[in-house]
Amino acid sequence: MISADRPKARQYLHTLYKQGLLMKLAHGQYTDPVFWAGLSNWDQYALASRAYVRSCGEDTYLRGWSAATQNGLPLLGQPPQLPEAARTGPKSEGNQRNQYGRTRRECIPGQHLRDYGGIPATGVGYTASTIALASSLPIALAIGDRALRRGANLKNAVRDMRGRSGIARARWVAEHATPSAESPLESVGRFAAYAGYLPLPIPNAWVGNGKPMFRLDGLWPWHWAGFEADGAVKYNNRPDAADVIANQQEREWVLRRLTLDLCRFGWKIAFGRLDELTLRFAQMLDANPVRDEPIRWWKHDPVLGPVDPEPSDWPSKHPSGIILPPRWWVDKR
Repeated sequence: MISADRPKARQYLHTLYKQGLLMKLAHGQYTDPVFWAGLSNWDQYALASRAYVRSCGEDTYLRGWSAATQNGLPLLGQPPQLPEAARTGPKSEGNQRNQYGRTRRECIPGQHLRDYGGIPATGVGYTASTIALASSLPIALAIGDRALRRGANLKNAVRDMRGRSGIARARWVAEHATPSAESPLESVGRFAAYAGYLPLPIPNAWVGNGKPMFRLDGLWPWHWAGFEADGAVKYNNRPDAADVIANQQEREWVLRRLTLDLCRFGWKIAFGRLDELTLRFAQMLDANPVRDEPIRWWKHDPVLGPVDPEPSDWPSKHPSGIILPPRWWVDKR
């Protein structure tokens, strides 16, 4: 990205832009059009976001999905059409928009503001909560889970957003996100249980024949059932793909010898046909009614590994009864 910070430089770069040799990303911000064409959608959005915030002056920070491109939160779905920024001030005063981005005047406490390699943006927790205001709830939950794994405090961030449109969704995510989920695909699998008003699974629980042997992405201990979220990257373009598949087959053999039923799914069904995933979970649990004794399982501790669960770690054997916010599937990015 090329920035013009002096009048003569701006005039020179504008001339190159008029000649088709540069592409304009924001006022005084340009890039090579060939370089731009070789970027993915999200990489283009990240570059445009950096350009936009540089053109906005002081006290302006990237927010929402634009901030996520800088602070390492997962980038799910398609990027918004325009970069998003916030100009900090004593009170919120609406939005400004031009062809290069949108800026919201917003009162953001300093604890939520960061600098990422010279790019000002909101911190992980505030970014995740901002995304939850308008994104579909499965995606918002996946972002919230990752934010908690990064050590963010979602409830504090949501507290500082009170009165915002979509705050009920952000509060729901803050209440139900967990740092135990290790991937967005696992998070969406857990959300399918919420969407179907099913009993809730334990994320990343260990099971095994008398000792902890394997971790499941989701486990219903009273039903002796679980799910495995398999991303394509697990198999694609790997020299050891055959070993990965062989290990998975051995793992599944042991799990089924424990009489544990499994549902496997990937990105296509989780993000494209969530209702079908919910139905599959419901059918599996119906086929495996609650037993008198739960399967032996161990909680995963990030430092210690498998440990015995505390009473508070046990999920209910009954449907959660948790109500989702209205129109949770709508994504307004």
